Formats: sequence, C-alpha cells, structure tokens
Amino acid sequence: MEQRIAPKGHETGDSMIRILIILALLIWIPATHAEISVEIATGVHNTEDTTLLLLDLTRPADPLFGRESYWQFNTGGWSGDHKASVVGVARGLQWDRENLYARVSVGASLISETSEMLSTAFQFYEQVMVRRQFGNHGIALSYRHWSNAYIKRPNHGMDFLGIELDLNW
Repeated sequence: MEQRIAPKGHETGDSMIRILIILALLIWIPATHAEISVEIATGVHNTEDTTLLLLDLTRPADPLFGRESYWQFNTGGWSGDHKASVVGVARGLQWDRENLYARVSVGASLISETSEMLSTAFQFYEQVMVRRQFGNHGIALSYRHWSNAYIKRPNHGMDFLGIELDLNW
C-alpha cells in the first residue's frame, strides 16, 4: 500500500483558504464610512526580490489614546523566493490635516508558507502610511514590516515600500 505524504504547508494552505473566504465575506458586509484599497509594494532590505499585493478594508473605530482610530482587515500575498499568502487584522491611529493624513497601525496576521525570513505562520505587522485624499479616492505611500517578534528563529522579517490606492464610501 502506497502512503501519500501531503506537501509541506498543505494543512496551512487549507487553513489559509478558509481564512481568506471568511475575510472576503467580511469585506462584503455593508459598512458605513469605510474604505477599500489595493496596495502594490516592492520588498526592501532583506526582501528585494519580492512584490506585495494586498487588499485592505478599513473601518473607523472608537478613538484610541485621544486620536481617531480604525480597524484594518487585509488579505493578499507576496511573490518571489519567499512567496506566501497573508491575511491580517490591525488597529491603527490616524492624524488628519485637511486632505492629508498619516496612519500608524499594528496587527497580527497568518501567512501560508514559512521560510528563513518568517519562521512561523503567526506574524505581527506594522504599517506607517501618509495619504492624500481626492474626494472619494486617495493615494498613499506605505511602509509595512512583518515579523514574529522572535517567537522562533530565524526571524529576518519582510519589509515593503508601496503605493496604495483607495475608494471611500
């Protein structure tokens, strides 16, 4: 009798598909004052050979530390030698100045494939962004970093610098 062995990451991949379906359903739940955005980014530092494509849904939240805040749900992935799918949720703070604003967020995510860059499926991530609004549309410059905070080594992390386009309603 031949024994079949699932490829590495197969169970994680199945879980990621389920999580992505749940996240997709969350995105389609009607929301007031939300924004949906697409980010394309290039890897920097240790991840120069990587491209990130991410879909975000951002919803306002109650003030945090006396500042405007938001919840951000995202799904997507990166290509290259360390390719993986990612799904995450973050809480952030926002500073407004007319049609320009800055955001800083911290969150948790799950990735489909581990590597020497990210050795656990569970990852923390941070984002720093500066955005310009044009009516119901916006464009932003974004920096993101994924890391497991040394839960397990190696932990080189993944860093991306990108452009984000959004639609607000």
